[in-house]
Amino acid sequence: MLYPEHLLDEIRQRTDIVDIVSESVQLKRSGKGYLGLCPFHPDKKPSMNVNPELGIFKCFSCGKGGNVFHFVMSKQGLSFPEAIRMLAERAGVPLPEDEIKDPEAQLRFSRKESAYKVMEIAALYYRNQLKQSNGQSTYSYFISRGFDNDIQELFGLGYSPDSWTQTLQYLTEEGFSEQAMEDAGLILRREKDNSAYDRFRGRAMFPIHDHLGKVIGFGARNMEKDDNQPKYINSPQSLIYDKSRVLYGLAQAKATIRTQGHALLTEGYADTISLVQAGFGNTVASSGTALTIEQLQLLSRYTKKVYIVYDGDSAGEQAALRGLDLAIEQGFDVQLIALPDGEDPDSFVRNRGPEAFRRAIEQSLTFIQFKVESYKKQGLLQSPSEKAQCIRSLVESVGKIPDVLQHDFYMQQIADTMQLSYSQLTHIYDELRKVRTANVQGERGSTSLQRRKQEDIATNTAQPTGAVYQPHALPEEKEILRLALTHEPSLKTLCVKLNITSQAFLSEVAGKLYDEIVLAFVNHGSRPPHIVLSERSDLEDEVRDLLMDILFGQTVLSAKWTEFKVQIPKDVEERLLIESLAKLRLKHLDIEIDGLRKQLQSQLSQQEELAILSQLQELIKERHDIPIKFHTSKI
Repeated sequence: MLYPEHLLDEIRQRTDIVDIVSESVQLKRSGKGYLGLCPFHPDKKPSMNVNPELGIFKCFSCGKGGNVFHFVMSKQGLSFPEAIRMLAERAGVPLPEDEIKDPEAQLRFSRKESAYKVMEIAALYYRNQLKQSNGQSTYSYFISRGFDNDIQELFGLGYSPDSWTQTLQYLTEEGFSEQAMEDAGLILRREKDNSAYDRFRGRAMFPIHDHLGKVIGFGARNMEKDDNQPKYINSPQSLIYDKSRVLYGLAQAKATIRTQGHALLTEGYADTISLVQAGFGNTVASSGTALTIEQLQLLSRYTKKVYIVYDGDSAGEQAALRGLDLAIEQGFDVQLIALPDGEDPDSFVRNRGPEAFRRAIEQSLTFIQFKVESYKKQGLLQSPSEKAQCIRSLVESVGKIPDVLQHDFYMQQIADTMQLSYSQLTHIYDELRKVRTANVQGERGSTSLQRRKQEDIATNTAQPTGAVYQPHALPEEKEILRLALTHEPSLKTLCVKLNITSQAFLSEVAGKLYDEIVLAFVNHGSRPPHIVLSERSDLEDEVRDLLMDILFGQTVLSAKWTEFKVQIPKDVEERLLIESLAKLRLKHLDIEIDGLRKQLQSQLSQQEELAILSQLQELIKERHDIPIKFHTSKI
């Protein structure tokens, strides 16, 4: 459905675009705005700009830009209505009844919404059950683990009643259907009669939140000594929960991670909660699953430095080894905290205290040091063949680091640690790089060939004879468009007083944007054109790119003003408009004069030649007079 303009305005006003973009990009203050790596292309140098005042973003490398709705649409693959819904819910703005005509899309959306809501109520129910008599033993268990009331509240810890249907009955009374509970993974069904029953029974409940703080799943620890039951069970894959895309504790930790510039990565719920309880609020967990690319991409929104702290046993060590190469490949600065044998982060911080853990962080190992220590424990450095294989593995890990400037540093570290000459390692490195390059080129070969063919076609396509082709908006055109977008008196002067049309612009894209600005002004006079257009999802890509480029541009007064000792007036926008229109007219005149001079070189009758000379004389005079008029008169 088409949402009313006042509703979109309210959502925008209540939404901080910096906060939204910060969930995908690590932003740093830059002047009046923010700067960060663009998430829409492989960006090594920060090129994503965010303007909180205008509520827009722009990447000056790939050209991607728009308002907060467009950012959410591009980042999360949402339609415009879905982006509006997500941001409206986040901002607490109620929406009118949806009238999406696609019944499948409506059903899918409704089921997801119901699943989110039932999980929210279920989490509150489990939390309240912890305070009842049947939850006292679980509450005592949490206290014995060192989880005080504040930390229990922060993570929403709870208790699921030891009953087959108590939670099911409660949620039914709250108005939720069994379909919603099943979609959320809260119930199971018996094979014999398809009847529903509670998935979680008699367990300590650890709600799993997404990075926005919504409950999407549960981890549940068995509180009874029953060998027939697993110690932990988790919510299944569902409409709202995908364990490979979630980091436990991120909703609670993201602000601290941004502040401290790094994250601590553990394996489990208790590890994370214990470290947060001990003062390490930047701790998250991979939730018992092997670390995934999606989890790392999620974490990279907040930091690119991570300390991996897994259990101090062989299983924990192997998990760390698997995770570190993946993290390195995703561009993370990885350090590893080696815990004593038999210790996990939870037991370590409880038994030895926060200061001991801080020292462990200070003594953390680079991935080279950690791998070498692991090889020593496994006895893999005894024989020449095994040692050679280990060295190749280390060099391969270095080769995965996206920032090649770091390669020399780590190669030297390998040489020092393994007592090798740097030249030997360089030879191995070069060999592995050639293999990687050949593989990449093989994968990209067909695509590159196709691209070259397209470029050849484009290059050989000639413009019509005599046509003046201006592919990009000129600086003067950008300034006129900026004033039209952001300064209503200038726009009225252009389209009402001067009757300027798109034909006044030399570049086609500038003319198109001007037409859109005038149309927005005519149809939405009470709203600034830049807001109206930034909400349009049907703008041509080149028009949207120009719009974002202009809104992120800076106004630079002409150096001529100082040269001619022109005092900058209070109505600076009017003066800028005059200057820009004058410059644009000069360019038009230059093109017309050049065209007439070329006509004089062809065979003409005396009458035709005199007509052209007369016209040429008038244009040259106009061109001569413009700089004088520029400094002595107003429009």
